[in-house]
Amino acid sequence: MLKTVYTCLFIFISLSLCGQEMNKLIQQGFSEGITVDLRDPLFSDGVLTTEAGGVITGPNLRIQAQNIRYTKKMVEGQPILTIEAEDELILEFGEYIFVGQKLFYDFQKKEGILYKGRTNTGPWFFGGETIELRPDYSYVIYDGYVTTSENIDPEWAIYSNQVQIFENRDLDAKRVQLRFLRYTILWIPSLKLNLDSIFDSPIRYRFRWGGSQGPRFGLTYEIFSWERWKSFIRFDYRLTRGPGGGFEVYYHSEDLKTDFQSINYISRDSSLLQPHEKSRFRFEGKFSKLMADDKVNILLTYDKVSDLEMPSNYYDRDFDFETSERTQLLVRRQEDDWIANFYTRVRVNSFQTVKQELPSFGVNFRPFLLGPTGIIFENWAKVSYLDFKYAKFLHEHDYASSRIESRPKFYKPFELGPVTATPEIGGVGLFYGDSHKDGSQTALSGFAGLNLNTQLYRQWSHYKHVIEPYISYHYYSYPTVSPKKHYIFDINDGWYHLNKVTFGMRNSLFTKITEACITRLISADLYAHAFFHSPHIHPTIPKVYSRFIFFSIPTMRHIIETAWDIRHNQLGHINVRLDWTYSDDLAIGTEYRHRDSYDWRKSDHDNFFLEAYHSDRSLRHSQVSDRRDTVLLRGFYRFHPNWTCEVSSRQGWNRKTEPRYSEYEMTFLTTIQTAWHLRFSFQHRENDNRFALYVNVGLSRPDPADAVPAVCYFD
Repeated sequence: MLKTVYTCLFIFISLSLCGQEMNKLIQQGFSEGITVDLRDPLFSDGVLTTEAGGVITGPNLRIQAQNIRYTKKMVEGQPILTIEAEDELILEFGEYIFVGQKLFYDFQKKEGILYKGRTNTGPWFFGGETIELRPDYSYVIYDGYVTTSENIDPEWAIYSNQVQIFENRDLDAKRVQLRFLRYTILWIPSLKLNLDSIFDSPIRYRFRWGGSQGPRFGLTYEIFSWERWKSFIRFDYRLTRGPGGGFEVYYHSEDLKTDFQSINYISRDSSLLQPHEKSRFRFEGKFSKLMADDKVNILLTYDKVSDLEMPSNYYDRDFDFETSERTQLLVRRQEDDWIANFYTRVRVNSFQTVKQELPSFGVNFRPFLLGPTGIIFENWAKVSYLDFKYAKFLHEHDYASSRIESRPKFYKPFELGPVTATPEIGGVGLFYGDSHKDGSQTALSGFAGLNLNTQLYRQWSHYKHVIEPYISYHYYSYPTVSPKKHYIFDINDGWYHLNKVTFGMRNSLFTKITEACITRLISADLYAHAFFHSPHIHPTIPKVYSRFIFFSIPTMRHIIETAWDIRHNQLGHINVRLDWTYSDDLAIGTEYRHRDSYDWRKSDHDNFFLEAYHSDRSLRHSQVSDRRDTVLLRGFYRFHPNWTCEVSSRQGWNRKTEPRYSEYEMTFLTTIQTAWHLRFSFQHRENDNRFALYVNVGLSRPDPADAVPAVCYFD
């Protein structure tokens, strides 16, 4: 009996000592910054185990699993602090959350191995046979994949023998395969990119069917994204012609002050106009940079193409820049008192008609007061060497000349009761180093004018009606040299005698929506120009103009612009436009444009030197005459949360020397598997019909404006 009591006492003391040692071990774990929370744990020789589940946390680390083996002991004088976990395993490592089959982690070395693990960051999903966790919170995936598919067996993925992902979301992969439905469609030896590049469509497919050139398949794939640089390879294959390919390079500095874009492409193909061509190409680039406290802006663009049709035949939204088809360099410096521009433009494509500037330098000085007089003086000057090159298929003679231009101007506003009167006087000086026959030419012209305007208004409730009558008079003297004696490079060389009065009245109706938001419901401007002593412009008031903008309902805007031709007693031109945003899912825009044969193609429709120098008869029988009718339509409809449709069309007729045309395009867009975007497009053009299918991987980059309160502006 006594022996039994001693035996029980010994077991009790042993269990008590074991429990104390286990508690001591756990408390030591707390002191190391590691928290151990296990259900029904067992302790043996410095090892805690459980099959009932538990959680172990540490700095930037959390491990949860069903079966856990936690080891903390000394072996031959070396500390051992490790964990083995499996079954229902969840691992939080740095900013990543993993699930996997089994984990081994060494707290001393701060590294571990995760077997058959997966994680997600942004739209990306990663997985692999083994994942090496490193002390700097980067990790390496062996025999792994990267995809945007949420499925365990993804429809598509980037597979690699070894993928390293750094804490800053940079990815470095070796021996990369792009697979779709288990088929390898692309292999490259290495790939570097930043995971945020998903916002810039790292993978794009396209397929176009139809047209005279036959079907074409294309692929654009990101192969490099590192330190703000991105590089894509582009491949195309036209079934009736052959392959094409190239590469694209993009760079955006972190401060957004430096930007570089480049497209380099060559294909085995031919154009419709030149069917015997063996190859076609396009080399296009854009570089911009802000310097010197943002006072200096540099813009460089170039665009070398093989033929005139190349840009339109290979038109894609990702294959063009805003400044396409220009090869130029612009350096602009803006100071408080002046702005200077250095500009050069050259022709690199022989099929283009271009005014080359080799180069031009212009300076615009800030207007300043002339002492106590109150007179304001401003001046603008430009020095150029211009070389006008006609397209090779135009049988015209090229010409070139140096050119110097200056435009000084003086003016002073006076307050005459409710009326503001601003007289002005100035001049234009043009010097040409060469001319048609007589060498250099100097053309001088003076001008004077007077502007009168006032403002009347009445306010009631939340509405304000503003009436602004105005009248201006401008006189331009005959230039010392007739325009026919010097070269005409553009509209700025066409100075001529003009005696003109402009008068009109603007009406505006404003309403206050809230205390901080005012909008204009109606804007109406009715005006005319009167010409005196101009032999080619008659009657005195040849046209009456109007411009109306109003909202019939808050979501529908109407714009009407008209000109009545008094001389010919007909409508000179009219633009009728309607824009209706019915909801977030439906928007429609329509426009009708009409021009009679006495409406001229001009870059500035308020410049009348052309009409003052040439007769209506000569202009009407030239290419300047712009007779036409056009109907434009555009629409957007989201008929499902993930399906949208875009429609655009243009119909034209009544051209003097051109046939009627009808062109339209319908595009359907959808997103599948989080980041795969599909765009199907049907295009009907004058010469052919085209079907196009575009597929790309990418997301909409978060818009910082979404986090900023809405601001209300005047219309």
